[in-house]
Amino acid sequence: MEAIYSILEGIFPFEFIEYTFMKNALIAIILATPIFAILGTMIVNNKMAFFSDALGHSALTGIAIGMVLGITNMNISMIFFAVIFALLLNFVKNKTTYGADTIISVFSSIAIALGLAMLASRRKL
Repeated sequence: MEAIYSILEGIFPFEFIEYTFMKNALIAIILATPIFAILGTMIVNNKMAFFSDALGHSALTGIAIGMVLGITNMNISMIFFAVIFALLLNFVKNKTTYGADTIISVFSSIAIALGLAMLASRRKL
């Protein structure tokens, strides 16, 4: 890793490159950018540009489920619900003739409403 750090220090004459966390962030960006470019093209071609927004909003329901079930690590419940959300959304999308953005918006609304309802009912207990 030190060899990569020294290369970055030689290439970039900026002060921010002195910090290790900035070097790590730059390496992450360099590695992730080509992957996101390919995935972004696929998402736009499949008319699912709204999917990432809906998946992010569904995290609220994952947190609510974790709270109701008493899970201490909310990341587990968020990831579990996100996977179920994505699989169910794709299943419904493949079984109907509606547009992908229509189905995604319905799923997003349901996920937010479900999460808010679960958190509100949990607060009253």
